[in-house]
Amino acid sequence: RDLAIALLEKGIRERPDKWEYMQDIGFVHYWWTHDFKAASDWFNRAADVPGAPWFLRSLAATTLAEGGDRRSSRVMWEAIRESAEIDWLKNEAERRLGQLRALDEIDALQKAVDELGRRTGTTITDWTPLIRAGFIRGIPVDPTRTAPYIFDASGRITVSKESPLYPLPVEPQ
Repeated sequence: RDLAIALLEKGIRERPDKWEYMQDIGFVHYWWTHDFKAASDWFNRAADVPGAPWFLRSLAATTLAEGGDRRSSRVMWEAIRESAEIDWLKNEAERRLGQLRALDEIDALQKAVDELGRRTGTTITDWTPLIRAGFIRGIPVDPTRTAPYIFDASGRITVSKESPLYPLPVEPQ
């Protein structure tokens, strides 16, 4: 991978107009070094090249979310939503922002589930015990208000496959 990056950087010095080389370096960081910040930075750098495709900005924002940097990802998606001239891209930015909100809500709900599980010494796999204990008022729904949050097979909270936010970006553990 170091040699691949060095070769691509040499190509950039010779052809700074080749956004593809920058995108390729981003993919090297994404797939092989798992440095999501560096990958995002390279995707953004590629997006700055005249004639580069619009999707590079959304790729950078998604990469940050997958790397666990929700705050930066949120800032990028908000900028994309505000500046996009394509309706599809505005809608995608809104969906991605909803996914980030869902991840925040899931973290808070999972904390409550884990706490109640510790207190009672049981594994919580549905909402009833949390409602009875007063942790929540009712079955929580995702930010689109179209589907409830659910428990997956491992007992973790996630969005339903029926949600327009499904699947959520996968973050590092």
